[in-house]
Amino acid sequence: MYITTLHGHVSKENRRTLEESFAKKAKHPPEGLMQSFLVHNKTDKSDWQIISVWRSEEAYLEAKASGLADTCDTLFFEAGTKPERRHYDVAERFLRVASE
Repeated sequence: MYITTLHGHVSKENRRTLEESFAKKAKHPPEGLMQSFLVHNKTDKSDWQIISVWRSEEAYLEAKASGLADTCDTLFFEAGTKPERRHYDVAERFLRVASE
């Protein structure tokens, strides 16, 4: 498993643009993208991140080579900011599956 984050500051007037663009792009995710979250800081409403969980680093690199991994960068650019990307290897994982 491999995780990437994009971090940027989005002005109040561009927040809706980011949210709508993310929702639209999430309907057609690249192969290998397992989950993606659009989150913002509770105290600093301009502080936004996209957290993406990839099947593997290789899956991320394949999506990047085809230009699909950069889609989220474009979302931030369209919302008026240049994001910073970080890359993480997952050392350990916990997953709770709720039963009903």
